[in-house]
Amino acid sequence: MNNETQATEKKQLNSDLIVGTFSLALAVLVYFSTRGLSRLGGVFVDYVVIALSVLAILVIIKGFIKPEYIVFFESVMERNNVIVGVCILLLYLIALPIIGFLPSSYAFYFCFNLYLADDRWTKKNILSSMLLTAVVVTAFYFIFSEFLEVPLPQSMWSE
Repeated sequence: MNNETQATEKKQLNSDLIVGTFSLALAVLVYFSTRGLSRLGGVFVDYVVIALSVLAILVIIKGFIKPEYIVFFESVMERNNVIVGVCILLLYLIALPIIGFLPSSYAFYFCFNLYLADDRWTKKNILSSMLLTAVVVTAFYFIFSEFLEVPLPQSMWSE
């Protein structure tokens, strides 16, 4: 075996076990952190948690029966793109309790939309990202805050 083949074999991981375990851990985290939601907000979250848990368990079982081994990052650029995306998400999560749901969501969605686009800095892409951000975030705000009565994070300066 040459060094390139050995390096590739070492990087291959059981993706089913990794994704299933992460998904199950996420479902448990969401379940325990959302017990204080309103009745309507809790119903939605509970259904999502149940679905996520069932799918995660099925993926874990598949990981033991018929595992799929893959290389998670084919190149350094691919890995760096994921790291940047996770950093944008972490900044969003940090900003949520500080500046509230609407401002942080507008900023996050707009930045992530631009980051994922092929032609990031064209005038057309910036305008379409702004429009899409305004529509999607505002729609989610009204669905969750007004219809489902889910308390969304407010800024640390508001009540």
